[in-house]
Amino acid sequence: MSRRNLPETGDLVIGTVKSIFDHGVYVDLDEYEDLQAYCHVSEVSSTWVRNIRNVMRLGKKVVGRVMRVKEHQIDISVKRVSDGLKRKKVEETKKYKTAITLLEMGAKKKKISFETARAEVEDLCTDYYGSLHHAFEESLFGGESVFSEAGVSEEWATILTDIAKKNLTIPKVEISRDLEIICWEGNGVNIIRDALKKASKSRDEIEAGDEELDMNVYVRGAPMYRFAISARDYELAEELMSKVISTIEDSLLDYNASVKVVESK
Repeated sequence: MSRRNLPETGDLVIGTVKSIFDHGVYVDLDEYEDLQAYCHVSEVSSTWVRNIRNVMRLGKKVVGRVMRVKEHQIDISVKRVSDGLKRKKVEETKKYKTAITLLEMGAKKKKISFETARAEVEDLCTDYYGSLHHAFEESLFGGESVFSEAGVSEEWATILTDIAKKNLTIPKVEISRDLEIICWEGNGVNIIRDALKKASKSRDEIEAGDEELDMNVYVRGAPMYRFAISARDYELAEELMSKVISTIEDSLLDYNASVKVVESK
């Protein structure tokens, strides 16, 4: 549940449709205890709605933008949320629920109430990292110091880091580029092979743990080579990809050769 009693105007909320009327629907807000929001029929879809029951059904999960908050009367709009923002909100909610589950495990291990655990951990991590789940993810790389830097006690830092390692997998993003590499020299095959070997060592020049950065090279059929990189974030992946391409270009600079990045298919 959210630590706030009420959402604010402009917030994105996720909820479950509990009742349907011709004029609109009432939605139980998943992140707030005993709180409902109302979505008028004119705000349920970006297209004209002949019958609201063709668009909404009981139990349906919806993401809405808060349009008005007056005491405990909350009005939301479903149509004013793009598909991209809906996916992002759903993903954030999943991560939040996961983080809360992990914190509950920690509370049981310390034999304290969940509310005490939230006060001792969640508020500090949310203020420092933006979310509790982000702190758990960072601890997979940075260890106990991630929680300590947020002001969490050493005992909590040890417990939470251990829980994260046992229950979370390291998040990864993947990028790929196809390179057309041609060498017209007599020993062109060997020259390209040497350039690829040098490129494969680019990984060692970037400060990152083995679990944070990985690269594979596939021959799609000469002269096409695919470089696939997985990393903890896009910035790190792009850093390695740029280094790989520049290394190959530098290796072939003194030869009658060419390197061209082509769109992956």
